[in-house]
Amino acid sequence: MLTRKKKYDASFTVYIVPAWKWKEFLAFELIAGTAFYMLCRKMAHSEMFGMAASVAAPQMLKYLMASYRSEQA
Repeated sequence: MLTRKKKYDASFTVYIVPAWKWKEFLAFELIAGTAFYMLCRKMAHSEMFGMAASVAAPQMLKYLMASYRSEQA
């Protein structure tokens, strides 16, 4: 049995992202991750240690800064 397609529903969902969220992402993940990668790679002379530091250090900084920020919703 063939059924007719419903009309196209043009509704969409809008997500509002606070500016501090994307600024935090840029600062911690991109800038701090790159900085920690280069710093730890030079210090330890190891690519693997640099990669691990570029993942772990921004997460550590993010959780540290979240403890200073008050929850706003």
